[in-house]
Amino acid sequence: MPRRLFQLLTLLLTWSLLSAGVLRSAASPVTFHDQVAPLIARHCVSCHRPGGAAPFPLVSAEDVRKRFGEIEEVVRAGRMPPWLPAAQEDRFQGERRLSAEEVQTLLKWREEGWQQGETGTVPLPPEVPGGWTWGTPDLVVRMPLPYTVPATGRDVYRHFVLPTGLTRDVRIAAWEFRADSRTVHHAFLKFDRKGEARRHDATDAEVGFPGMDSPSGIQPPNGHFASWQPGAPPTRNPKGMAWLLPAGADLVLQAHLQPSGKPEPLQAEVALWFSEEPQSRAPLKLGLVNYGFVIPPGSTHVFATDRFVVAGDCDLLGLLPHAHYLARRIEATAELPDGSRRQLIRIPDWDFNWQGSYLYEKPVFLPQGTRVEMRVHFDNSASNPRNPFDPPRETRFGPNTTDEMAELWLQVLPRTDDSARRLGEAILRQTARDVVAYNRERLRMDPKDPVAYLNLGKAFLSRQQATNAARLLVRAVELAPDSDEAHYQLGLAYRILDAPGPAKREFQDAVRLHPGNARAWGNLGLVELESGDPASATGSLRKALEMDPDDALAHAALGSALHQSGRATEAIPHLRKALELAPDDTESRTLLKVLEQNNPPSGKSSP
Repeated sequence: MPRRLFQLLTLLLTWSLLSAGVLRSAASPVTFHDQVAPLIARHCVSCHRPGGAAPFPLVSAEDVRKRFGEIEEVVRAGRMPPWLPAAQEDRFQGERRLSAEEVQTLLKWREEGWQQGETGTVPLPPEVPGGWTWGTPDLVVRMPLPYTVPATGRDVYRHFVLPTGLTRDVRIAAWEFRADSRTVHHAFLKFDRKGEARRHDATDAEVGFPGMDSPSGIQPPNGHFASWQPGAPPTRNPKGMAWLLPAGADLVLQAHLQPSGKPEPLQAEVALWFSEEPQSRAPLKLGLVNYGFVIPPGSTHVFATDRFVVAGDCDLLGLLPHAHYLARRIEATAELPDGSRRQLIRIPDWDFNWQGSYLYEKPVFLPQGTRVEMRVHFDNSASNPRNPFDPPRETRFGPNTTDEMAELWLQVLPRTDDSARRLGEAILRQTARDVVAYNRERLRMDPKDPVAYLNLGKAFLSRQQATNAARLLVRAVELAPDSDEAHYQLGLAYRILDAPGPAKREFQDAVRLHPGNARAWGNLGLVELESGDPASATGSLRKALEMDPDDALAHAALGSALHQSGRATEAIPHLRKALELAPDDTESRTLLKVLEQNNPPSGKSSP
């Protein structure tokens, strides 16, 4: 080979190896400024910064050197950056993984003597007003008063009310949660437009009110996960999927708090960014859950599974798995109608402390007939380093972190209106099944749990099983006589069973306990009307409409009550409003036609 050609090939090969990093250590040392700082900035500094979610910063070279033993241990084990899903074809947004090359870069920095380079500071993310990720928010809401998390004891599940002061409906394009205490294990964002959260908050002297389950009327944004965990990025909704926050609504934080060994005040806040675009795409949320598993002590191969058959073409946007300390692996697969299988997520080493939601870079199409299956593998042996008990104990479903759960939530976007209808119906059936299973487990744990009896009664009412519902709701009222919701639901059961006297008494108790219960006032008015007392019905129905002016059934019933009381001209506007809200109400349409014919506007004669 000619000498000149050989030299040229040697230069090209050397340049290629340098470009690939193979000869980098020979050509130039790894320095903090050139290689390590950018790596730390990409993967670590979003949490490991002053005021971040992590317990210590990794901003300067000295910060990293001081913690290098810990850093090496966790990056070699793959525990940091905290990213649970294994690599797969359908990638998730914001995946946090160190490549083998990046790990070697960190190790070489130590091996080559911690060389500093030009500067010793990691480039922090750009400063933004108030420290919020998306710049200046349209609204920041805060807990009015701090809540003190106790030093010891069981996990705390508590709701906190954050008044918004909104005077108009807004759509939320993005939101960000910020807490001043590391006791928050996770939190869900909900809202309340009827003051239920404030009413429950006022029942004791402490800030907020307890409960894993939110009272009726407090709801999450439809079709959205709306959850936060330490290290989770702020949530920005896809274009066209901003969710509605009504005027006058309060935000409600449902928080899981873990005592830290000392009393800690918590005063969380939420930043909101609005969207002026109307919602053009409505996602749905469905859950795969299992409440009936038992994990014997010492067992290493207990599985909890659940499945859902997709009832209409849809795109899977993201997943949110949930389990506690005994879970070792979580996976979900989709079996498509053509028999092929697709991995949706696989978490080979579940870590309760770093759970979160995962959104796909590109939505995964699930055609109608696809079977989605969840599988959670539990290890209740002494070899499980995360087992909270030594020796191991039998473990079942329960609310505490030392109990267990097996859940996988899916966010899907239907492709057509018909798919949305069929998917919605299938989700409702699955949810009704889960409500029964969940509350039966609650009664196993506490046979005198009034909320479990209430929820089971409501579930049986939704199935049109009024006799079973009444039996359960009677027990709920016995255990919680001050629960207006229990009295209200029992009144509904008695109405269905054609027992107007008992129904009336339950509705009267409901409004006595909670004068703002519009549904109870409305049903009390219906019972009074059906019992031949239109005068009493008129008063009750007017009360209902004061609180809920868009209740079509109350308008229709009030129109009928006024007609029966000989006040036809007063009845007509209510019947018109009922038809405006519910155009298929043929009974109101017929009565309105008769009244308008017999009571023409002033100056006109009847035809």
